[in-house]
Order: sequence, then structure tokens, then C-alpha cells
Amino acid sequence: MRNRTLPVVETPGRDGLAGRLFDLIQAPLRWQLLAAGLDLGLFDRLDPPATAADLAGSLGLDATRLGRVLDALTAMRLLDKTHGRYGLTAEAAPLLRADGTRSMRDLLLTLPRLRHGDVAGLLKDPGPAPAPDMASPGFWDGSANSLRAFHRAMGADTALDLLSLLPEWKAARRLLDLGAGSEVLACRLADRYPQLDITVFDLPPMADRIRARLNGRPVTVIAGDMNETDFGTGYDVIWTAMTLYYARDLAGVLARIRRALAPGGVFVTLHEALTAERTAPEAHVTGRLVPALRGQDRSFDDGAIAAAMARAGFTRIDSRLVETAFGPFRMDCGRR
Repeated sequence: MRNRTLPVVETPGRDGLAGRLFDLIQAPLRWQLLAAGLDLGLFDRLDPPATAADLAGSLGLDATRLGRVLDALTAMRLLDKTHGRYGLTAEAAPLLRADGTRSMRDLLLTLPRLRHGDVAGLLKDPGPAPAPDMASPGFWDGSANSLRAFHRAMGADTALDLLSLLPEWKAARRLLDLGAGSEVLACRLADRYPQLDITVFDLPPMADRIRARLNGRPVTVIAGDMNETDFGTGYDVIWTAMTLYYARDLAGVLARIRRALAPGGVFVTLHEALTAERTAPEAHVTGRLVPALRGQDRSFDDGAIAAAMARAGFTRIDSRLVETAFGPFRMDCGRR
């Protein structure tokens, strides 16, 4: 008897709300699988590809149960499985290996501690323990590896792409990265644009880490608080991303940024922009919910930064939506 392959049947509701609700049941399991792989160091043991028995022996685990986990990671398209051997996919390897060129390991291990929580419990009682002060130097010093991983994986590439869109970019000679978070963007800029005079500004603990990782590149590092410390002057471009939450007087800080620009210079900022009475975009409203419930609701409304730039004296303010791997953002540009 000959078997026939018939056309796929798509039933109603597959891509509707019912399907999305059902998928939410799976979502925590997907995260648990990824977290288990990271915690166990699985992703650093798959070059060359290995069997479940090989891995179980080195990790002291049951081979059958580990095989089920590896099969699930393969179903998630993080692993390939060939003749019983598992290896990272070409796309996953640089992101999940600890030594990957764009490793997200530290980010993936750290960010859930900030974003995940017991929502029902926080609604009933946020608890006596204070939320982490996300404006403090100590918080960001403790987040340094996570930030660096974010910049290596996607943040710096996004910044480079956006800076290259500026009409002023080709003629720019001096740049300030305000609230840099890591050395990654400065190093990539220095390597790609040797004619560019680069300065990075960050809180003292972060500035020390950045200075130590420049590997001889001619980058100036300023340590300080953007609410108080002088930025310097004469910059053709000032870039900042996801930093302005910590301005105690937003228009006042923006006025100081404007004064730091050379005549005709441009300030570029990349932040989320909440719309629909702060119910969208979902990536930011949901992703920042737990910190907000703990008293750290710092997201900007759409248009808030551009309006503050106008109050600070910027001219020719342009805004555009930027779709990124880490959510939709608003890029605002103002000229002096």
C-alpha cells in the first residue's frame, strides 16, 4: 500500500488569542530549559557534539532524563541532533557559549532576577525588602557583566547602525557616549573610525571598568554623575541609550548636553516610548512590570524626551521608531 502525504490542515484559532494563551503555558518551560542549560554549563560542552550519555557522565546526571532535556532544547532550535549527538546550532553558538563572540550568557543569567517575580504576591504585599536602587552606582557596578553582554550581543551593533544614519556622521570628529555602560561601543567605534576622538562618560565604578578594558585604544574616560559632572565641550555627536531615566531634572540635564555640543552638533538618544495610556508596546510594559511594582517605574511616555529637548533649547528635533531585537524604541535627535 502506498502512503500519501496530504496537504496541511490549519484549524481555526491557530494564530488567534486561544493559540497565544496556550503558548503562554509553554513559555515558562522554555525559559527553564534555557536556564538549566546555562546553569549546568551544557552549552560549553557541545563542541565537538556529544551524546546524552557523554554529557551525563561528566555532569553526574541521569542520561535518559538529560536526553529528554537535550531533545527539548533541540525542539527549540538551540541545538542540532545528528545520529544521537547534540551540538549548538550555528546561530546559537556565539550567543550561548561563555566564550562566544556575542555571548549573552551573563545577560541571560542576570536580567531575569530583575524582570521575573511573583506578580500576585507583589500586588498583595511588595514586602519589607527595598527594591534595588537602579539609580545607584552600586547597582550598575553589580550589573557590569550583564550590560557588557548586552552590548556585545546586540546593543553596540544597534548603536553603530543608528549613528551611521545621521547626516552629520561622516563629518563627525568628536563623540561622547553618555552613560556608556561598557567599553564595547567605544572599542568598536575606535577600531572602525580611527579618526574619531571618542569620550565615554559613566558612574565611577563603571568608568574604572571601562578604562581597564580599552586595551590601549585612545579613548577618554570621564567618571561622574550626569546630574552634576561636567561633560566637556565641542562634541559633534553625543549618544545616549536607556540612560536618561536617572536625570533628576530631565530638561536641565538636556540643556547641559546641548551646551556640550559643538555648533551644529547633534544629540542622539534611544529610549522606549510608551503609548496608549502606558499599555504599549507590550515588550516594555510587561518586561518592566516587576521593577515597576517594586517602585522602579522609570519608562518614558512617547514624546516626553522630545518635548524636554525642545524646552532645553534643541532645534530640528527628529524622532523615529526603531525596531530592535530587544523591543521597539524611539530615537530622538536634536541639533544645537
